[in-house]
Amino acid sequence: MTAPARTLRLRLETRLWAALALAASAAMTWGWAWNARHNDYGNEAMASFSALLHGHVVTFLQSAPAYGGSLLLRAPFALPASLAGGSALLVYRLAALPCLLAIGGLGVWLARDLRRAGGTMLACSAAVALCVVNPITYQVLRLGHPEELLGAALCVAAVLLAQRGRIGWAAIVLGLAVANKQWAILAVGPVVLAAPAHRWRLLLGAGVVASALVGPIVLSSATLASGTARVAVTSTGTIFNPWQVWWFFAAHGGLDPRIGLYIPPGFRLPPAWLGDRAHLFIVALAVPVTVVAALRRVRRQDALLLLALLMLLRCWLDPWDVVYYPLPFLAALLAWETTVARRPPLRAATATAATWMIFTHLPPYLSPDAQALSFLIPSTLVLAALAAAVYRVPLLPGARTGVPRLERTPVAP
Repeated sequence: MTAPARTLRLRLETRLWAALALAASAAMTWGWAWNARHNDYGNEAMASFSALLHGHVVTFLQSAPAYGGSLLLRAPFALPASLAGGSALLVYRLAALPCLLAIGGLGVWLARDLRRAGGTMLACSAAVALCVVNPITYQVLRLGHPEELLGAALCVAAVLLAQRGRIGWAAIVLGLAVANKQWAILAVGPVVLAAPAHRWRLLLGAGVVASALVGPIVLSSATLASGTARVAVTSTGTIFNPWQVWWFFAAHGGLDPRIGLYIPPGFRLPPAWLGDRAHLFIVALAVPVTVVAALRRVRRQDALLLLALLMLLRCWLDPWDVVYYPLPFLAALLAWETTVARRPPLRAATATAATWMIFTHLPPYLSPDAQALSFLIPSTLVLAALAAAVYRVPLLPGARTGVPRLERTPVAP
């Protein structure tokens, strides 16, 4: 096949994948009657978001949740429904749509890269489907956190742009990711290591973008202390789910004196020594993990593996860990398989299925301790494999790690 014919075929296939992503996004948004008033969106964000859509900016800034930056980004999409007097469900759907389009757009990008590298149509289409049509996306929308989809897409896109030398765009996308939700700060190291040059310019640009969106929310707080707590999300409160490493360090259920509620047998009380330190510990640990990768001169194409490692480590250490927390890890793994390893996304598909099994399917049949083990065993093994690949340390004597160096530089989108 001639070069012009290949180019034309790739354009037609890209349009096909784009249509698939658009149709899947619409189906996921309108396919179910989401309980927008009683999920996390309704409890945490709906009142402040409604104030913003009605022009009460000061009220929004003073009452916005920790992910208020995400609401600012998505407000233009929901504004038509608000102006027309649409229902809360319609506003929620339209505010979720850009998040689905973002993750779907990432899938199209990955599919196009894989196709250029010789991937089959089935493998490329699977990359798009894994981004939009999967049970984790359903759970994200059901629980009321579509911003998680946007954050995962932005973090991976920032690494891909940095790898391709698009420093300005990488800075903008990284800044938007951090403003969207603070866990994206874990992506700063991988994005910087992926950039071939101008790393300080990248950091400065990302900081300016994030500050422009989050800064007004911080400054509008009644006191500096409340603003810091609301935006930095240092408090882990009383949430203590089984899918994290601290579970077996805690005592079994009883009366929790902090909230005056009885914890059912089988569940555990968060240990007092952990307190509000878990989220700060995750960020603090990300620094040496990234520094060691830099000292070992991690290959720029392996920055996606470093991102996957940090995002899974966050799940491992976070007492709040729930079904949508692994999303950035899954997206980074998918991007590495398709753009670096250049093979069908079997590992990403397996990890997605395992996430659904561990967090959604198995809990009704397992005790809380068994749920914790069902997460800890596979996640610890995957963390070890990712660390070995990033740091190029063989898990077994004589074993090889990573993948062969790229024969060519990743193609710019």
